[in-house]
Parts: sequence; C-alpha cells; structure tokens
Amino acid sequence: MLPKSLETECGNPRFPPAVLLGVEDPVPTEYPKVSEEDADGEELANLYIMFTTNMRVTRPEILRGVRASEVLRHLPWVWLRRDLTSLYPLSHEAAKFDQFWSHSWKGALWAKYVNIFYLQTCLPANIVGIISASVACVLVSEGLLEARKGWCLLLGFAGFCVTPLLWRSGKVVFLDMACINQRDQGLKGEAIISMGAFLKQSDSMLVLWAVLQIIPPLLGPALLGGEILFGLACVAYAYMETSLASSEDLRFSAAVHVVYHGGLGILCSGFLAHALQGYARSVETLNEQLCGFKAAGTSSTCCEQGHGPETETTVVCDRAILFQCITHWYGSLDKFESQVQSEVRTALIDQLANKSMSYQRLLLFFTPYVWIRFEYTASYGGDHIRQLVDLTQTFTYWMAVYPFMNKLLFRLCYRFRARCCRLHRDILLSVAVVITAFLYYITFYIIQLYVFQQNKHDLVLSMISLVSWLAVTAILWRIT
Repeated sequence: MLPKSLETECGNPRFPPAVLLGVEDPVPTEYPKVSEEDADGEELANLYIMFTTNMRVTRPEILRGVRASEVLRHLPWVWLRRDLTSLYPLSHEAAKFDQFWSHSWKGALWAKYVNIFYLQTCLPANIVGIISASVACVLVSEGLLEARKGWCLLLGFAGFCVTPLLWRSGKVVFLDMACINQRDQGLKGEAIISMGAFLKQSDSMLVLWAVLQIIPPLLGPALLGGEILFGLACVAYAYMETSLASSEDLRFSAAVHVVYHGGLGILCSGFLAHALQGYARSVETLNEQLCGFKAAGTSSTCCEQGHGPETETTVVCDRAILFQCITHWYGSLDKFESQVQSEVRTALIDQLANKSMSYQRLLLFFTPYVWIRFEYTASYGGDHIRQLVDLTQTFTYWMAVYPFMNKLLFRLCYRFRARCCRLHRDILLSVAVVITAFLYYITFYIIQLYVFQQNKHDLVLSMISLVSWLAVTAILWRIT
C-alpha cells in the first residue's frame, strides 16, 4: 500500500487530480479498466494519473540515480548470481539525470549490456588506444624500443582493453532495476507513480528494445564485435607486412595487399554484414509496426495476467491509467496514434536507418588501423619526411576511405535486407554485398598507387591526396 502521506495529498486542493476517469475519449470498453464502483481503485488510479500527467515526484528522496560506470562494473556479476535486486544499494538520491535508460525486461540482458558497454566506453577506450600507440611510435622513433616488433599495435590494443575496466564515467543515469527498490513494494509504488518526474529530470534517453516487441539491440554487438575482428585482422596483417617489408617489387606488394584484404577482409566483413542485415530487418519491422500502430492493440502485463477476482490489494490497470494520461497530454488517443504513425515513426527510422552508422562511430571502429600504421611510421625514425608522408596516408585511409566504404556497406545491407529462404543463400548475399563495397576500396587503392604514391617522399602530393579524398568522402556521404 502507498504511504498515508500520498493518499491524503491526493485530496490536497493545491494538487487537484489532473484527469479523472470519466473524461472524454475513454479507454476502449473491450479492455479491462478500473471499476468505477471500487472507490479505492478509482482514488488510486486518479493518484497515479495526477502524478504522471504533471510529472511530479511523491517526495524528493524517491528520485535516485546510479553512475553508468557502477552499472557496467556490477551488472554482469549480479546477473550471474540471478540477484538483480542487489543493484539498488548502488543508487543514490539525485535531482538530475544525464540519461534515462529504458529497456524491456523480456529482452536479452547480454545484448543490452553490450550496447551500454559500447556506448559508454568505446570513445574513451579508442582515445586512450590512439594515445598509447602514439607514445609507442615516439619511443620507437627515438630508438628506445625496437622497430617492427608490434609495439604500437600492442600498446594501442592494451590501452583499448584496459580503459573500459578503469573508466569511471561521471554520468548519472536512471535504470529501473538499480534505482527502484524491487523488494519494498511501498517504495516501488512511489517510484512508479513518479516515473514522469524521472523522465522530466533527464537530459536524454536511451531506449533498448526487446526482440519480442520491436527490434533487437544488435547495433552495439555488431560494432563492438566488428572492431575486435578488425583489430585481429590488423594483427595478422602486421605479421604478413613484415615479410613483405624487404621486397622492392611495389606491384607484388600491392597484389598481396589486395589479396589479403579481399580474402580475410571479406570473410570478417561478411559476418558483420550478416549482422547488419539482421539489424536492418528489425528496423523495417519497427517501421511496419509503427505504420499500423493502434492503441487498442496494446496490452500491459496486468492485462496479460488477467484482472481476476478481487484480492486484498486493489488491482489497478496500468494500461487504463496510461491511456488517461495520453488523453490528457494529446487531447485524444486518435491524435496520439496519428503522431506515432507520422512524426515519431519518421524520426525513429531516420535515427536507426540513416544516423546509426555515424562518421564518429566509424572513426572509432577503425582505430586499430591507426595503431598498426603508427608501427610503420615509427620504423622510419631517421627520415622525418617519410614519416610525415606515411602519417598523411594513414589519415587518408582512416578519415576518408574506410568510413565511406563501410557506410556504403551499411546502405547496401539495408537495401538487400530481405531474408533468403535458406541460410547459405543469406550468407552468400552478405558476401556479395561486401564484395560490392570492396570494389570502392580497390578503385581507391589503384588511384593511390599510380597517382599519389609514386614518390614516397612527396609530402605535397600526399597532402593533395588527403584533401581530395576528404572532399570526395564529404560529397558521397551526403549523397548516400
């Protein structure tokens, strides 16, 4: 039961109920709602509606947040112990939240965790990785470390892996399993009533959907797994490149380079493309569901379990209360449905289909390439012009070629997202998509080889190459 202070506050003339159960545009009669004959149920429902529509909190201490770093540290262990309620002591009273984390309890916890882990730690991990590789590059250039021994790649990878374990983000977030007391039903009820206040005090919102409801959170696992695969491919390439370093045949080295990227690159990218096609299908499923969204087709857990015989505890239908709140905010359920089918759908699909593969994310994805290129730059310690040329070429690949090539891959995955009737055809389609995107890389590499890399000491030509490809990337990025 709720504290008496809340029950009496409902009758306080300073806080009149914002919406009563008898407003126009009522909840459809074919779905269960709070009985008007049950005075306690109606009073409790009006209490919920008042706090939710006005986004009020029952009392300030109910607003609790938790540091994102604490969630990342403790969530795997409490999940293994099957004791998610032990997260509550990690939370603390908070007046503002940097982010509101919304998720479904039916979704796979590991996928949600990987998404959060990627979004919270990927940027600092990659920054530290680049700094570590840069330090190794300087040490190798000065002769303090031996050249061509993988120091840049090793320190870059170590910085990337260690940073998430040591990173202590100051971001305060709301996560229901950590900020709502799951054992004390009174505190839990107050927190649920105050959910509007949690949202109102949050600067941003992260939504992690469940596979059974709308879309699976595959983007984080795909990007993080893809970056790890790319890092391993760089390690293999480093060993191969060492054996080619003594070769004076430029065309032979170029042929081996293309074959390597065409073999191992297509294999690794094929798995990534297959995951991205699954992500694209889930986005399209969301689009179709939002096109035909109807409030009457929704249900809550209490509706699924049934509003059976009365017990000592008054049963209040969450769905009925939510509909009353929506009616208060939008004027009618029809207006809400119309906005979901138009503005909300357009904004969501634009975010998920067009902006999910952002330029920043792709730069972070390819930081392992920078680590390995620093290794070769450092090996020319006595030739500073050659080092500058090599760095310029590195930034050309990292900032221009690889980002657009992978955006092209994502757009192709989205275009050919339809599932084939057999698994092997699905895989072949993924490989075909990768090969198509890889043709862009081959075109770039041939132009670089015969136009901009004839003289490995021509810094001006390398700078022209960098500026030109950045301009081409900017134009193509807008087109696609």
